[in-house]
Amino acid sequence: MSSTKQLILTTAFLIAAILSTGAVIQDYFIGEPWLARNIQETSAGPWEETMEVVSFIGQNYILIPLALLLFAWFLWKNHRAETLVVVAALISLAINPVLKIVVNRPRPPDDLVSVWGNFDGVGFPSGHAFSAVVLFGLLYYLVPLLVRWKAAAYLARGSLIMLILLIGISRVYLGAHWPSDVLGGVTYGTIMLTLLIGFHGWLSGEARRRYDAPIYG
Repeated sequence: MSSTKQLILTTAFLIAAILSTGAVIQDYFIGEPWLARNIQETSAGPWEETMEVVSFIGQNYILIPLALLLFAWFLWKNHRAETLVVVAALISLAINPVLKIVVNRPRPPDDLVSVWGNFDGVGFPSGHAFSAVVLFGLLYYLVPLLVRWKAAAYLARGSLIMLILLIGISRVYLGAHWPSDVLGGVTYGTIMLTLLIGFHGWLSGEARRRYDAPIYG
């Protein structure tokens, strides 16, 4: 594994450990109600509708079928490494519910922020953020195998990054999570995504060349 990937993993593990420990001890961190309310007060254009749509897209019963379509495509194309890494990504989604149970942090109460919906279960880490980083992040990595035209590939990658960001923001905007819940989901998702990319490199037998080289060469 390259030094860059090792640095990402080490940093992400450290952040995840700090956030998880804090989430076990405190229901929310200092300043989070203020930050959440400021995010909720945003009213640029059809912002509320956008938040609802991207939050809907970030649900597992939307993301998992999309991942299964990607799996079917790679299976049809006989791309073994990509097929297996998508399977591994789907299996990895089971990690987030376990983390939620272990940390057991409550979601934001409606006396501190506006809660637009009925959100069950516990909050840390955000499942939407975790799944978005893992699945959309993996798709970002695999885009060159799906889109040969570079301009379209760059557009697809930009759209995926925007989706990940908006899904995270939407969970705070709708009152489903504290910002640290979302950051926790992103951090754990980053750890898993880095491991999945490494797994793909190992499967493809090109780890040393592809890990350290730009995706387009």
